[in-house]
Amino acid sequence: MRKVIYGLLVLGLVLILLPWWQTSWGLLSTGQSLDWTLALARLAGLVAVYSLLLQVILIGRIGWIEKVFGLDRLIKWHHRNGFAAFWLILAHPVLVIFSYAQLGRISFGQQLLIFTRNDDLFQAVIAVALFLAIIGLSLSMIRRYWRYEAWYLVHLGTYLAILLAFGHQTELGGDFANSTWFTIYWNTLYAFAFIHLVWFRFLRPAYLYQKHAFRVERIETETADSVSVYISGKHLEQFKIAPGQFMILRFLAKGFWWQAHPFSLSAVPDGKSLRVTIKNLGDFTSQIKKLQPGTKLVIDGPHGVFTPKASTNPKVLLIAGGVGITPIRSVTEALLAKGKQVVMLYANKTENDIIFKAELEQLQKPFNFPLYHVLSDEPNWQGEKGYLNQEKLSRLVPDIKERDVYLCGPKPMMQAIRAILAKLGVPKNNIFYESFVL
Repeated sequence: MRKVIYGLLVLGLVLILLPWWQTSWGLLSTGQSLDWTLALARLAGLVAVYSLLLQVILIGRIGWIEKVFGLDRLIKWHHRNGFAAFWLILAHPVLVIFSYAQLGRISFGQQLLIFTRNDDLFQAVIAVALFLAIIGLSLSMIRRYWRYEAWYLVHLGTYLAILLAFGHQTELGGDFANSTWFTIYWNTLYAFAFIHLVWFRFLRPAYLYQKHAFRVERIETETADSVSVYISGKHLEQFKIAPGQFMILRFLAKGFWWQAHPFSLSAVPDGKSLRVTIKNLGDFTSQIKKLQPGTKLVIDGPHGVFTPKASTNPKVLLIAGGVGITPIRSVTEALLAKGKQVVMLYANKTENDIIFKAELEQLQKPFNFPLYHVLSDEPNWQGEKGYLNQEKLSRLVPDIKERDVYLCGPKPMMQAIRAILAKLGVPKNNIFYESFVL
């Protein structure tokens, strides 16, 4: 399926290049800079919009695509593709202005002023301004100063900009005027992207809410700074979610409803309730314990490919750090049920930080699998101390090269562990991890 999707992406680009080549060959063959500049401007505009529609698809949480790649990988590609789209969007008007300025034998600035005063180009000017502003504000050096919610609201302007660009293309685009089939193809691209976006981002969560009537059943304290939220609802046996997957939750309560956050399933689903476990990491998560039983919520998901299905080896190593135990907890139980030979390493600062300590011990008893708690700030701890490093991994798991590895924890920890695993000879394809960056 992955190769099919890659093939469709390439085919989509080829179907853009063909009509462009047909309409621009004459311009390219003249040898005049104003002609080939205009031809390149057309190409930049077409590929820019193709990249933007790809942005919509990458961030659309489209189920059949996400199952192949994983949502975290799609989001990473979304960020990288956005950078390419930025330069293409910028190149299109710059090249057009440069070409027409040469034709009219006026300065770049004079031609820019003419375009901004042209009513027929009003939509295009607004669209370009929106695109550049939104992509610029999304750069990591600026984005880190924004609250996610504020940035998200600004980001919604992308959809308006894409629609404005669509009007500009169909009205003034020479490639459309000369080809009926290309116009149909272009309209199909827009329809494909936005139909999927509307269904998976908006209509499907609404449908699931109507079908299952999700409610907060109860909240239980796990540690001083973490709680488990139990979610009930109707026909939960029909809500297909696998251990290790996550859901994007929107609690319909005052102070919560306008935010949606991803949380992993922390217990194997039993058809009666769902459990997520949340650590206090900021403004939103610090308020979770205040939710009342009966609070309604909307669920977007399930998402993720961090599931027992990924494992093909009989031996598995599970590594968790802090609240990263949440998906590891449910995956472990499912792997044990499948007869896998499991080893677990769980890193925390202190013993009081260990989430599910008693629960993990209960899970360990019937299977007697090795479970190592590694604590960095507990001087009197009788077990493993310090941080997970190459020495500990090779000593505690001597057959590590024979194992699949599931890894979840803080980003710096996961980066460090992945580097260690590579040094120890664990094949890259045997390492499974996900990150929740929306």
